[in-house]
Amino acid sequence: MIDTDDGRADHGPEAVPPSNPIERIVRRFDSWQQRHTVIGFPVAVIKKFGDDEAGNLVSLLAYYSFLATFPLLLAFTAVLGVALRSHPELHQKAVNSAFAEFPIVGGQIHDQLGVETFSGTLPSLMIGIAGALIGGRGFAHAMQKTLNTVWAVPKVDRPGFFPRYVRTVTLLLLLGLIVVVTGAAGTAAGIAESLGFGGLPARIVSLAVGTTLGFGFFLILFRVAASGQVSTRSMMLGAAISALGWQILLTAAGIVIAHQLRHAQAVAGLFGVVLGLLAWLALQVTVIVYATEADVVRARHLWPRSIVQPPLTEADRAYYTDALRAEAQRPEQRLQIAYRTKSDTGQ
Repeated sequence: MIDTDDGRADHGPEAVPPSNPIERIVRRFDSWQQRHTVIGFPVAVIKKFGDDEAGNLVSLLAYYSFLATFPLLLAFTAVLGVALRSHPELHQKAVNSAFAEFPIVGGQIHDQLGVETFSGTLPSLMIGIAGALIGGRGFAHAMQKTLNTVWAVPKVDRPGFFPRYVRTVTLLLLLGLIVVVTGAAGTAAGIAESLGFGGLPARIVSLAVGTTLGFGFFLILFRVAASGQVSTRSMMLGAAISALGWQILLTAAGIVIAHQLRHAQAVAGLFGVVLGLLAWLALQVTVIVYATEADVVRARHLWPRSIVQPPLTEADRAYYTDALRAEAQRPEQRLQIAYRTKSDTGQ
Protein backbone atom coordinates (compact mmCIF):
# COMPACT_ATOMS: atom_id res chain seq x y z
CA MET A 1 0.00 0.00 0.00
CA ILE A 2 1.12 3.53 -0.77
CA ASP A 3 -0.21 6.48 1.13
CA THR A 4 -0.70 9.54 -1.02
CA ASP A 5 -1.74 13.02 -0.23
CA ASP A 6 -2.20 14.53 -3.65
CA GLY A 7 -3.53 17.81 -2.34
CA ARG A 8 -6.57 17.82 -4.64
CA ALA A 9 -8.41 20.10 -2.23
CA ASP A 10 -5.97 22.84 -3.17
CA HIS A 11 -6.49 25.06 -6.16
CA GLY A 12 -3.37 25.32 -8.28
CA PRO A 13 -1.71 28.66 -8.97
CA GLU A 14 -3.63 30.81 -11.36
CA ALA A 15 -2.32 31.21 -14.86
CA VAL A 16 0.13 34.03 -15.37
CA PRO A 17 -1.24 36.60 -17.85
CA PRO A 18 0.20 35.80 -21.32
CA SER A 19 3.09 38.02 -22.28
CA ASN A 20 3.09 37.39 -26.06
CA PRO A 21 0.50 36.82 -28.84
CA ILE A 22 1.49 33.17 -29.44
CA GLU A 23 1.01 32.26 -25.81
CA ARG A 24 -2.35 34.02 -25.77
CA ILE A 25 -3.50 31.98 -28.78
CA VAL A 26 -2.31 28.72 -27.23
CA ARG A 27 -4.00 29.51 -23.91
CA ARG A 28 -7.25 30.33 -25.67
CA PHE A 29 -7.15 27.02 -27.51
CA ASP A 30 -6.23 25.27 -24.25
CA SER A 31 -9.20 26.80 -22.46
CA TRP A 32 -11.49 25.90 -25.36
CA GLN A 33 -10.41 22.26 -25.65
CA GLN A 34 -10.85 21.74 -21.92
CA ARG A 35 -14.52 22.67 -22.28
CA HIS A 36 -15.19 20.36 -25.26
CA THR A 37 -14.78 16.62 -24.72
CA VAL A 38 -14.72 15.84 -28.44
CA ILE A 39 -11.41 17.71 -28.65
CA GLY A 40 -10.26 17.46 -25.03
CA PHE A 41 -10.27 13.65 -25.00
CA PRO A 42 -7.90 13.12 -27.98
CA VAL A 43 -5.70 15.96 -26.69
CA ALA A 44 -5.48 14.14 -23.35
CA VAL A 45 -4.58 10.88 -25.12
CA ILE A 46 -1.82 12.55 -27.14
CA LYS A 47 -0.50 14.35 -24.05
CA LYS A 48 -0.44 11.16 -22.02
CA PHE A 49 1.37 9.38 -24.85
CA GLY A 50 4.07 12.06 -24.64
CA ASP A 51 4.18 12.15 -20.83
CA ASP A 52 4.59 8.36 -20.73
CA GLU A 53 7.44 8.60 -23.25
CA ALA A 54 5.44 5.99 -25.11
CA GLY A 55 7.48 6.56 -28.26
CA ASN A 56 10.27 4.62 -26.55
CA LEU A 57 7.81 1.82 -25.76
CA VAL A 58 6.71 1.74 -29.40
CA SER A 59 10.33 1.51 -30.56
CA LEU A 60 11.05 -1.28 -28.09
CA LEU A 61 7.99 -3.26 -29.14
CA ALA A 62 8.72 -2.79 -32.85
CA TYR A 63 12.35 -3.86 -32.38
CA TYR A 64 11.50 -7.02 -30.46
CA SER A 65 8.62 -7.77 -32.83
CA PHE A 66 11.11 -7.68 -35.68
CA LEU A 67 13.51 -10.00 -33.85
CA ALA A 68 10.69 -12.40 -33.03
CA THR A 69 9.09 -12.49 -36.49
CA PHE A 70 11.40 -14.93 -38.26
CA PRO A 71 11.77 -17.44 -35.38
CA LEU A 72 8.00 -17.39 -34.83
CA LEU A 73 7.33 -17.91 -38.55
CA LEU A 74 9.84 -20.76 -38.58
CA ALA A 75 8.23 -22.37 -35.52
CA PHE A 76 4.74 -21.91 -36.93
CA THR A 77 5.53 -23.38 -40.34
CA ALA A 78 7.47 -26.23 -38.69
CA VAL A 79 4.52 -27.12 -36.46
CA LEU A 80 2.16 -26.94 -39.44
CA GLY A 81 4.49 -29.07 -41.52
CA VAL A 82 4.35 -31.83 -38.91
CA ALA A 83 0.71 -31.50 -37.84
CA LEU A 84 -0.82 -31.07 -41.32
CA ARG A 85 1.48 -33.28 -43.33
CA SER A 86 -1.47 -35.32 -44.61
CA HIS A 87 -3.58 -32.20 -45.36
CA PRO A 88 -1.48 -30.16 -47.84
CA GLU A 89 -4.36 -27.90 -48.89
CA LEU A 90 -5.18 -26.87 -45.32
CA HIS A 91 -1.45 -26.46 -44.63
CA GLN A 92 -1.08 -24.06 -47.55
CA LYS A 93 -4.05 -21.96 -46.44
CA ALA A 94 -2.65 -21.64 -42.92
CA VAL A 95 0.77 -20.65 -44.21
CA ASN A 96 -0.75 -18.06 -46.55
CA SER A 97 -2.71 -16.60 -43.62
CA ALA A 98 0.50 -16.30 -41.60
CA PHE A 99 2.39 -14.43 -44.31
CA ALA A 100 -0.69 -12.28 -45.03
CA GLU A 101 0.01 -10.58 -41.69
CA PHE A 102 2.90 -8.81 -43.45
CA PRO A 103 1.41 -7.12 -46.55
CA ILE A 104 3.76 -6.02 -49.35
CA VAL A 105 6.79 -7.76 -47.76
CA GLY A 106 5.12 -11.04 -46.75
CA GLY A 107 5.61 -12.60 -50.15
CA GLN A 108 9.26 -11.57 -50.18
CA ILE A 109 9.82 -13.08 -46.74
CA HIS A 110 8.31 -16.30 -48.05
CA ASP A 111 10.32 -16.37 -51.28
CA GLN A 112 13.67 -14.77 -50.39
CA LEU A 113 14.20 -16.10 -46.90
CA GLY A 114 12.59 -19.46 -47.53
CA VAL A 115 11.11 -19.81 -44.05
CA GLU A 116 8.64 -22.47 -45.17
CA THR A 117 11.34 -24.66 -46.69
CA PHE A 118 12.52 -25.56 -43.18
CA SER A 119 9.16 -27.03 -42.18
CA GLY A 120 8.05 -30.61 -42.02
CA THR A 121 10.90 -32.30 -40.12
CA LEU A 122 11.49 -32.97 -36.44
CA PRO A 123 14.82 -31.04 -36.32
CA SER A 124 13.20 -28.00 -37.89
CA LEU A 125 10.36 -28.31 -35.39
CA MET A 126 12.75 -28.31 -32.42
CA ILE A 127 14.86 -25.47 -33.84
CA GLY A 128 11.76 -23.45 -34.65
CA ILE A 129 10.26 -23.79 -31.18
CA ALA A 130 13.59 -23.00 -29.48
CA GLY A 131 14.11 -19.97 -31.72
CA ALA A 132 10.56 -18.75 -31.10
CA LEU A 133 11.04 -18.95 -27.32
CA ILE A 134 14.34 -17.06 -27.48
CA GLY A 135 13.28 -14.49 -30.07
CA GLY A 136 9.77 -14.00 -28.75
CA ARG A 137 10.81 -13.61 -25.11
CA GLY A 138 11.89 -10.01 -25.65
CA PHE A 139 8.61 -9.15 -27.39
CA ALA A 140 6.51 -10.71 -24.62
CA HIS A 141 8.49 -8.89 -21.91
CA ALA A 142 8.21 -5.61 -23.85
CA MET A 143 4.45 -6.07 -24.18
CA GLN A 144 4.09 -6.59 -20.43
CA LYS A 145 6.24 -3.55 -19.69
CA THR A 146 4.25 -1.41 -22.12
CA LEU A 147 0.84 -2.34 -20.67
CA ASN A 148 1.97 -1.93 -17.06
CA THR A 149 3.70 1.39 -17.79
CA VAL A 150 0.75 2.88 -19.65
CA TRP A 151 -1.63 1.75 -16.90
CA ALA A 152 0.77 3.14 -14.25
CA VAL A 153 0.92 -0.13 -12.32
CA PRO A 154 3.35 0.34 -9.39
CA LYS A 155 6.53 -1.65 -9.96
CA VAL A 156 6.08 -3.32 -6.59
CA ASP A 157 2.77 -4.79 -7.77
CA ARG A 158 3.98 -6.09 -11.13
CA PRO A 159 4.46 -9.86 -11.63
CA GLY A 160 7.70 -11.34 -10.32
CA PHE A 161 10.23 -13.46 -12.19
CA PHE A 162 8.36 -16.76 -12.52
CA PRO A 163 4.84 -15.32 -13.06
CA ARG A 164 6.30 -13.03 -15.72
CA TYR A 165 7.78 -15.97 -17.61
CA VAL A 166 4.51 -17.89 -17.38
CA ARG A 167 2.82 -14.88 -18.98
CA THR A 168 5.60 -14.76 -21.59
CA VAL A 169 5.01 -18.35 -22.71
CA THR A 170 1.25 -17.76 -22.75
CA LEU A 171 1.67 -14.64 -24.90
CA LEU A 172 3.81 -16.55 -27.39
CA LEU A 173 1.18 -19.27 -27.66
CA LEU A 174 -1.54 -16.65 -28.15
CA LEU A 175 0.27 -15.12 -31.12
CA GLY A 176 -0.71 -18.15 -33.17
CA LEU A 177 -4.35 -17.01 -32.96
CA ILE A 178 -3.51 -14.12 -35.31
CA VAL A 179 -3.45 -16.62 -38.17
CA VAL A 180 -6.92 -17.87 -37.19
CA VAL A 181 -8.30 -14.32 -37.25
CA THR A 182 -6.74 -13.49 -40.62
CA GLY A 183 -7.76 -16.81 -42.11
CA ALA A 184 -11.36 -16.41 -40.94
CA ALA A 185 -11.54 -12.86 -42.36
CA GLY A 186 -10.19 -14.05 -45.70
CA THR A 187 -12.59 -17.00 -45.77
CA ALA A 188 -15.54 -14.72 -45.01
CA ALA A 189 -14.55 -12.45 -47.90
CA GLY A 190 -14.28 -15.47 -50.20
CA ILE A 191 -17.76 -16.68 -49.21
CA ALA A 192 -19.18 -13.19 -49.80
CA GLU A 193 -17.63 -13.11 -53.28
CA SER A 194 -19.01 -16.56 -54.09
CA LEU A 195 -22.47 -15.26 -53.20
CA GLY A 196 -22.08 -12.36 -55.62
CA PHE A 197 -20.99 -9.70 -53.12
CA GLY A 198 -17.60 -8.77 -54.54
CA GLY A 199 -15.52 -5.62 -54.22
CA LEU A 200 -16.49 -3.28 -51.38
CA PRO A 201 -19.17 -5.55 -49.80
CA ALA A 202 -16.65 -8.40 -49.55
CA ARG A 203 -14.12 -6.06 -47.92
CA ILE A 204 -16.74 -4.90 -45.42
CA VAL A 205 -17.57 -8.52 -44.52
CA SER A 206 -13.87 -9.30 -44.10
CA LEU A 207 -13.40 -6.18 -41.97
CA ALA A 208 -16.38 -7.02 -39.74
CA VAL A 209 -15.33 -10.64 -39.18
CA GLY A 210 -11.67 -9.73 -38.63
CA THR A 211 -12.54 -6.94 -36.20
CA THR A 212 -14.92 -9.12 -34.19
CA LEU A 213 -12.43 -11.97 -33.83
CA GLY A 214 -9.55 -9.53 -33.42
CA PHE A 215 -11.35 -7.91 -30.49
CA GLY A 216 -11.32 -11.22 -28.64
CA PHE A 217 -7.68 -11.80 -29.55
CA PHE A 218 -6.48 -8.40 -28.32
CA LEU A 219 -8.59 -8.55 -25.17
CA ILE A 220 -7.01 -11.88 -24.23
CA LEU A 221 -3.57 -10.57 -25.19
CA PHE A 222 -3.98 -7.45 -23.02
CA ARG A 223 -5.41 -9.50 -20.14
CA VAL A 224 -2.38 -11.77 -20.07
CA ALA A 225 0.17 -8.95 -20.50
CA ALA A 226 -1.26 -6.47 -17.98
CA SER A 227 -1.05 -6.81 -14.21
CA GLY A 228 -4.04 -8.18 -12.36
CA GLN A 229 -4.65 -4.70 -10.94
CA VAL A 230 -6.03 -3.67 -14.34
CA SER A 231 -9.60 -4.88 -14.78
CA THR A 232 -10.53 -6.75 -17.95
CA ARG A 233 -13.54 -4.53 -18.49
CA SER A 234 -11.39 -1.39 -18.60
CA MET A 235 -9.35 -2.83 -21.49
CA MET A 236 -12.28 -3.50 -23.81
CA LEU A 237 -12.16 -0.16 -25.64
CA GLY A 238 -8.44 -0.53 -26.34
CA ALA A 239 -8.99 -4.06 -27.65
CA ALA A 240 -11.77 -2.85 -29.95
CA ILE A 241 -9.69 0.05 -31.31
CA SER A 242 -6.66 -2.21 -31.80
CA ALA A 243 -8.73 -4.81 -33.67
CA LEU A 244 -10.38 -2.24 -35.92
CA GLY A 245 -7.10 -0.40 -36.57
CA TRP A 246 -5.35 -3.68 -37.38
CA GLN A 247 -8.00 -4.65 -39.93
CA ILE A 248 -8.02 -1.18 -41.49
CA LEU A 249 -4.23 -1.34 -41.91
CA LEU A 250 -4.45 -4.80 -43.52
CA THR A 251 -7.25 -3.65 -45.83
CA ALA A 252 -5.41 -0.48 -46.83
CA ALA A 253 -2.24 -2.45 -47.49
CA GLY A 254 -4.21 -4.89 -49.63
CA ILE A 255 -5.60 -2.02 -51.72
CA VAL A 256 -2.10 -0.57 -52.16
CA ILE A 257 -0.80 -3.94 -53.30
CA ALA A 258 -3.69 -4.44 -55.73
CA HIS A 259 -3.48 -1.01 -57.36
CA GLN A 260 0.08 0.24 -56.91
CA LEU A 261 2.33 -2.83 -56.61
CA ARG A 262 0.41 -5.27 -58.80
CA HIS A 263 3.23 -5.65 -61.29
CA ALA A 264 6.10 -4.85 -58.93
CA GLN A 265 8.79 -7.33 -58.07
CA ALA A 266 10.80 -7.22 -54.85
CA VAL A 267 10.82 -3.72 -53.40
CA ALA A 268 14.55 -3.64 -52.79
CA GLY A 269 15.66 -7.19 -52.15
CA LEU A 270 16.50 -8.24 -48.61
CA PHE A 271 17.12 -4.61 -47.58
CA GLY A 272 13.59 -3.73 -48.66
CA VAL A 273 12.16 -6.64 -46.68
CA VAL A 274 13.90 -5.45 -43.52
CA LEU A 275 12.81 -1.83 -43.88
CA GLY A 276 9.30 -2.73 -44.96
CA LEU A 277 8.83 -5.16 -42.09
CA LEU A 278 10.15 -2.68 -39.51
CA ALA A 279 7.86 0.06 -40.83
CA TRP A 280 4.83 -2.23 -40.83
CA LEU A 281 5.46 -3.48 -37.28
CA ALA A 282 6.07 0.06 -35.99
CA LEU A 283 2.78 1.22 -37.54
CA GLN A 284 0.82 -1.63 -35.96
CA VAL A 285 2.45 -1.16 -32.56
CA THR A 286 1.78 2.59 -32.62
CA VAL A 287 -1.94 1.95 -33.13
CA ILE A 288 -2.00 -0.55 -30.24
CA VAL A 289 -0.20 1.76 -27.81
CA TYR A 290 -2.41 4.74 -28.69
CA ALA A 291 -5.48 2.51 -28.24
CA THR A 292 -4.24 1.52 -24.79
CA GLU A 293 -3.59 5.16 -23.88
CA ALA A 294 -7.17 5.98 -24.88
CA ASP A 295 -8.36 3.14 -22.66
CA VAL A 296 -6.52 4.55 -19.64
CA VAL A 297 -7.72 8.11 -20.25
CA ARG A 298 -11.31 6.88 -20.51
CA ALA A 299 -11.20 4.45 -17.58
CA ARG A 300 -9.53 6.91 -15.17
CA HIS A 301 -11.17 10.03 -16.58
CA LEU A 302 -7.80 11.68 -17.26
CA TRP A 303 -9.24 14.57 -19.25
CA PRO A 304 -9.28 17.45 -19.82
CA ARG A 305 -5.52 17.99 -19.59
CA SER A 306 -3.89 21.40 -19.73
CA ILE A 307 -1.56 22.19 -22.61
CA VAL A 308 -0.03 25.26 -20.97
CA GLN A 309 0.66 25.27 -17.22
CA PRO A 310 -0.09 26.60 -14.70
CA PRO A 311 -2.77 25.93 -13.69
CA LEU A 312 -3.05 22.14 -13.43
CA THR A 313 -6.39 20.49 -14.03
CA GLU A 314 -7.72 17.70 -11.82
CA ALA A 315 -6.81 15.26 -14.60
CA ASP A 316 -3.24 16.61 -14.61
CA ARG A 317 -2.93 16.02 -10.88
CA ALA A 318 -4.41 12.53 -11.14
CA TYR A 319 -1.95 11.61 -13.91
CA TYR A 320 1.14 12.96 -12.12
CA THR A 321 0.10 11.28 -8.88
CA ASP A 322 -0.32 7.91 -10.62
CA ALA A 323 3.01 8.36 -12.42
CA LEU A 324 4.82 8.91 -9.13
CA ARG A 325 3.09 5.99 -7.44
CA ALA A 326 4.12 3.73 -10.31
CA GLU A 327 7.80 4.20 -9.38
CA ALA A 328 7.40 2.54 -5.96
CA GLN A 329 9.53 -0.61 -5.89
CA ARG A 330 9.08 -1.72 -2.27
CA PRO A 331 5.91 -2.27 -0.20
CA GLU A 332 7.55 -0.38 2.68
CA GLN A 333 7.64 2.83 0.68
CA ARG A 334 5.18 5.60 1.49
CA LEU A 335 4.57 8.58 -0.75
CA GLN A 336 3.10 11.91 0.23
CA ILE A 337 2.29 14.01 -2.80
CA ALA A 338 1.17 17.62 -2.58
CA TYR A 339 0.76 20.46 -5.07
CA ARG A 340 1.64 24.07 -4.36
CA THR A 341 -1.17 26.52 -3.85
CA LYS A 342 -1.27 30.12 -4.98
CA SER A 343 0.02 31.31 -1.59
CA ASP A 344 2.97 28.90 -1.81
CA THR A 345 4.15 30.53 -5.00
CA GLY A 346 4.12 33.98 -3.47
CA GLN A 347 1.65 35.36 -6.01
